[in-house]
Amino acid sequence: MSAHRVKAMFHATAMVRSYDAAMSRLQHLFGLQSLEYSEMRDPAIARNGGMTWLGDGSLELCEPNTVGAAPDRFVERTGGGMQGVALWVDDFAATVEHLERLGVAVPVQLDGFGFSSPRSTDGLQLEWSEFTIDQDPRVGAPAPVDHGAPLVAVTHLAFVAAVVDDPRATAQRFAELLGTRITFDDAHARPDAPAVGVDLGDCTLALHQLDPPSSVTTWGHRHDRPRVAAMGLRVAALDAARDALARASVALVHDGADRIVVAPEHTGDVEVVLVAELLPGDPRA
Repeated sequence: MSAHRVKAMFHATAMVRSYDAAMSRLQHLFGLQSLEYSEMRDPAIARNGGMTWLGDGSLELCEPNTVGAAPDRFVERTGGGMQGVALWVDDFAATVEHLERLGVAVPVQLDGFGFSSPRSTDGLQLEWSEFTIDQDPRVGAPAPVDHGAPLVAVTHLAFVAAVVDDPRATAQRFAELLGTRITFDDAHARPDAPAVGVDLGDCTLALHQLDPPSSVTTWGHRHDRPRVAAMGLRVAALDAARDALARASVALVHDGADRIVVAPEHTGDVEVVLVAELLPGDPRA
């Protein structure tokens, strides 16, 4: 059995009310392209959707298909949006052993992948998989062709943002769980900026301080407890992106010098942050 190792972010995950609406809007805005689609009725998964390609990474875009199952409960409670992060590992069994040794329960174990308990990971939903799909460009498949120019061209899936009670403690915990490293620590981070980053192999997990009163103006949704909060996309120039969104009457939740947050009602409820640079210490830099 090989030792546990996180190779990359398998995908970020968004769970929304309508797959078709979110797919259409994200494709028009940012060039999102489908890699595969499936309808899964296993109560542990209970969703329609699949992996998509955006920039240089993957978003699993999903719609619940079973009333009362965990995905449906998430959408009913939150209104939908970013839900979790999946990690691509060398050996799922070795990963389960590693996680359980560090006090992380893995109650859902399927064929080569599974889900750890958010109660064991500071409230964040994590999936662990020893494989990716054949259509993934990272294993030699051709990148999907976008036959229409998106409103804003995306170069990288820059980061996945999460809100937690104690960003530094979570970063230390996750670096140990993932076998990676803390990529940056900003003791003076603004409320809308990440405080600490963790290496996901080919992306960054950006940890923010949970702050319910300011969450609507930061993300477009109110976050009362820890969760994955947004997907960060790198664009060539923020000014050009801002102008293109304004011409298309796409509303912004936040418009700053270093980041733009698009109003979720324009994206199919997926929280999207646009930036012009990767975060400090990003593994691709």
